[in-house]
Amino acid sequence: MKLEKLVGDRFRERPSDCVVDSHALMVRGGYLKNVASGIFSSYTPLKRVTGKIERIIREEMDAIDGQEVQFPVVMPASLWQESGRYESIGREMARFHDRSGNALVLGMTHEEAAVQLVRDCVRSYSEYPFMIYQIQTKFRDEARPRAGLIRVREFTMKDAYSFHTSQADLEKYYERCHKAYERIYARAGLPEVVSVAADSGMMGGNVSHEFMLLTPVGEDSIVMCRECDYRANREAAEQCGFDMVREGGICPRCGKPAITISRGIEVGNIFQLGTKYTRSMNMTYIDQNGEVQYPVMGCYGIGIGRLAASICEAHHDEYGPIWPLAVAPWQVHLCAVRSDDMQVKAYADKLYVDLQSRGVEVIYDDRQVSAGVMFSDADLLGVPFRVIVSPRNRRQNMVEIVSRDRCFSANAPMEAAAEAIWKILSENAL
Repeated sequence: MKLEKLVGDRFRERPSDCVVDSHALMVRGGYLKNVASGIFSSYTPLKRVTGKIERIIREEMDAIDGQEVQFPVVMPASLWQESGRYESIGREMARFHDRSGNALVLGMTHEEAAVQLVRDCVRSYSEYPFMIYQIQTKFRDEARPRAGLIRVREFTMKDAYSFHTSQADLEKYYERCHKAYERIYARAGLPEVVSVAADSGMMGGNVSHEFMLLTPVGEDSIVMCRECDYRANREAAEQCGFDMVREGGICPRCGKPAITISRGIEVGNIFQLGTKYTRSMNMTYIDQNGEVQYPVMGCYGIGIGRLAASICEAHHDEYGPIWPLAVAPWQVHLCAVRSDDMQVKAYADKLYVDLQSRGVEVIYDDRQVSAGVMFSDADLLGVPFRVIVSPRNRRQNMVEIVSRDRCFSANAPMEAAAEAIWKILSENAL
C-alpha cells in the first residue's frame, strides 16, 4: 500500500486527554478515532493489527477443537430472564424495546446465547464434550471509560463456551485452554503475561483466572509472592480470607513474608461455570445410564482491542509503537528518500513490486517529503523492518535495512535486496 493513500493523520504532539502511552500513540499514529465516550472507529493500521490477533486466536481455538459460530448482538430479554441475569446485572447492560414493545438487550457477553444455540441439538452424552466460540462486537455501558482501548464501552471480543458431562472433564479442558491462552500471548508478542486466580463476579462459577500484563498503568492490583508461584488479584485474595494483602505480607501458600503488589491490565479471562446456566435455562442431556443430566460449562474470553493496546503499551518508545512481527500492520516499511530522484524512484517502485510478489506486506512511502517527516511517520506506524532507498545508498549500490527497535541494521546489494529482506523476515517469523 502507498502511504500517501493511507487514510488517517499522523502528528507529533501528544493529545492532552490521553493518560497512557498506547492511547496517545494510537491517536498520533492514525490508528483510531473517538466517536463517543469509550467508542472508537479503527483506521486501517489498527484493523490490520487486530485482524492478525484474531487469526492467532482462531488458530489456537481451532487447535483445541473449537468450533467457530456467531451469536446475535441483539437478544431478547427473555433469554437473560431465564438465567436470572436480566435482573442481577445493573446499568452496564443496555436494555431497550423494539417497535412491538418486546424487551431486548445488547450483548455484553453470550453465555445465554451459547446455551440457547445448542440446548435443543445436543441431547446425548456421546456428543460431549465440545467447545464453540465467536469473535464479535459487544457493548457494555462502562461507567468510566479510559485509556483508549483499554477500558471501553464497545469492544470486539473472542468468547468461547465449552460443555462437558463432568467437572473432571471440564477441569481437563480448562487446563488445555489455559495453555492455549499462554500460546496466544506468546505469539502476539506478550510472553510476559501471567495468569492469576480471580473472582468470578457476575459470570458465576467457583474457579476463574485472569491473564494479566504487569504494567504500572494497569487498573487491577495483583498480589504475588516472591518465594512461590502464588498469584491472585486483590479481590480474590481478600475473598479467600487473605488479610495480609500488602507489600511484605505473609503469603497464604508458602507462609513467607514475601508478598508484592503490582498493577496489571487484564488481557483475558477463563471461568469454570459449572451448571449455573444449563440448569437455569434447562439444558439437559441423557447420560449412559439413560438419566437426565445438566452439562457442566466453562467460558473463555479475550478482548481484541484491549490486547492490541496492551501490546502497544508493552512495546513502544517515545517515537511510536514497536509492533511484534506477528501482529504488525505491515512487515516492511519501504522509504524512498528523495523520490524526486528518478533513479531512486524507479528502483524503489521495482523493489515494492518484487516484495509484494513474494507475499511481503509492504507500506510504501514515496512522498516528496523530508527524511525527517518520512521517518517520523514510520516510527508511528511501528512496522518491524524499515527499508531505505536513497541517493546515497543508490550510489553505493545498496539498500539499508533497519529494525524498528534499532537492534538490527544491515545493508543489502540492490540486486539482491528483495531476497535479503525475505530471508530476514523468515528468520524472525514465529
